[in-house]
Amino acid sequence: MSKKFNPTNDRIRSLPANDKSSSSTELEVTDTELTGLKCLSGKSGNKRFLLRYTFNGRKRSINLGRFPDIDVAAARKAIRSYRAMLAKGRDPKGEQEVQQQIPTVSEFFWHTFLPLQKKHKKTWKSDIERFKLHIEPLIGHLRYTDLKTTHVQQIQLKLNEPTKDRPAYANATCNRVLAVLKSMGQFAVRFDIVPVNEAMKIKLLKEDNVRTRFLDAGKMKALIREALAYKRTP
Repeated sequence: MSKKFNPTNDRIRSLPANDKSSSSTELEVTDTELTGLKCLSGKSGNKRFLLRYTFNGRKRSINLGRFPDIDVAAARKAIRSYRAMLAKGRDPKGEQEVQQQIPTVSEFFWHTFLPLQKKHKKTWKSDIERFKLHIEPLIGHLRYTDLKTTHVQQIQLKLNEPTKDRPAYANATCNRVLAVLKSMGQFAVRFDIVPVNEAMKIKLLKEDNVRTRFLDAGKMKALIREALAYKRTP
């Protein structure tokens, strides 16, 4: 078969598996419409899209994803985006590799922030509880460089609003959770992971520090005695 054609989803679907006796792992076909777009068919019949290009004289490739998880239109859209980067002198593969080295919020908490907190903070166990319960489920998957002020704001808003399962958390509780993110951000800036601590842009909620105190029976009797003995001056 020709190793160059104008691919459609139907054509990719009907692309045969690579011959099991072939010395190459995958059969590679090239898109005649968009330079650099390849479709590879393995010996098991699995198919995937690939971008091949040259940057500064070095041959590079980026795996775009498996078919049909992404289709021809999605693969071509990705190719056009990468080629626009190349036109500006940027290496898509190089930037992808740098991005993959950046920790997620969860990775940064467990592998960097928490070990340091254990050395310097007596209440580090409370930070674990706050992170696991309120932070990790919402933003733990994000690369730290993708964490924005809006993500932090949404955590604060969710905590401070009631749900069908619980009442709204007190402002003090919301602030303790936000404090964890603020502290994490300070370390992330210090270690040059991010240029700005996004959590610092969110203000703490006003806490009600009024304390309600009740007297026991003995103190109440003493108060009454003092009140009865009190002589008002004319």
